[in-house]
Amino acid sequence: MERSTWHLLEARGALTCPASHGNDDPTFQQAYDWMKASMNDAGLRAPAESLTPWWCWVRREPDHPQPYIEDLRGHEDPVVLQLSIPSNLVALLCFDLWHFVLNRWYVPASDEDDVDYDRALETAEEGSEAALRLEERLKKSWSAIFKLDQSQVDMGPFESKSIQGCFWTLEHSHVTAVVERAGLDSYEET
Repeated sequence: MERSTWHLLEARGALTCPASHGNDDPTFQQAYDWMKASMNDAGLRAPAESLTPWWCWVRREPDHPQPYIEDLRGHEDPVVLQLSIPSNLVALLCFDLWHFVLNRWYVPASDEDDVDYDRALETAEEGSEAALRLEERLKKSWSAIFKLDQSQVDMGPFESKSIQGCFWTLEHSHVTAVVERAGLDSYEET
């Protein structure tokens, strides 16, 4: 995040993220709306309707545990926060499966399920009852992104999965370290 946002967090003690600071790409808006609804359904309710969740890395690929320099693109004066957030305040998800949601891909439960869904998709007429059921089935399949210990789509063993977290309020008390941009090359996960 920008250093100015970090200073604001220090001054206020907690920050939420207005929807205007979220993903404004209309291509992905439905995916982000789905995530917000999923968090709500899981009991992680937004403090206000006009918010979008904060996103964080919980774990990156095993060969690269520290933040990527690419994550800092577009920031003028960035800092990276190391957080310790109580598990009941954060939704954990598989980064790779999140792309199924972003791209509106079906997450099949099996090879047979995948074939069945594709067959049904080919025959459903737009706006029909069958198309509406397929839309529900598609969105229900996305819940697989939260099942980190297994996957309906082979994304590798649990230990190699990149995991992200979504939460509503960034609390100053959750910050355990502030890593300066210059320190990222030498930053080691503790």
